[in-house]
Amino acid sequence: MTDWASVEAVEEAAENWTDNQIECRLYGHNWRNHTVTHRPGQYTVTQRCPKCRVRRWQRISESGYPLSSWHADYSSAGAYLLKGKGRVGQDGKAILRIGIFKNMSIIEEPDE
Repeated sequence: MTDWASVEAVEEAAENWTDNQIECRLYGHNWRNHTVTHRPGQYTVTQRCPKCRVRRWQRISESGYPLSSWHADYSSAGAYLLKGKGRVGQDGKAILRIGIFKNMSIIEEPDE
């Protein structure tokens, strides 16, 4: 069963996140190939998100088939993870969305 972080825990953590980190939390990472290494029998592909700098890697066979699932490396992302507090669920994401809107120009439209 998934443990979800409280809204308060998400708000507290988000104080230390950049806008880019918040956008990755809300909308997902924008993975880009970073490096490819080769050793006999396999390649290792490393991708990095240019917005939040999180990296992930996967081993691929010489014929192009995955040998492993993706492994994420959050060590360069600072306080991106909510260690010991759970995952960011829909209630936490709702708070993040409203928070990110405050840094944007909002166009008011009249009701029709």
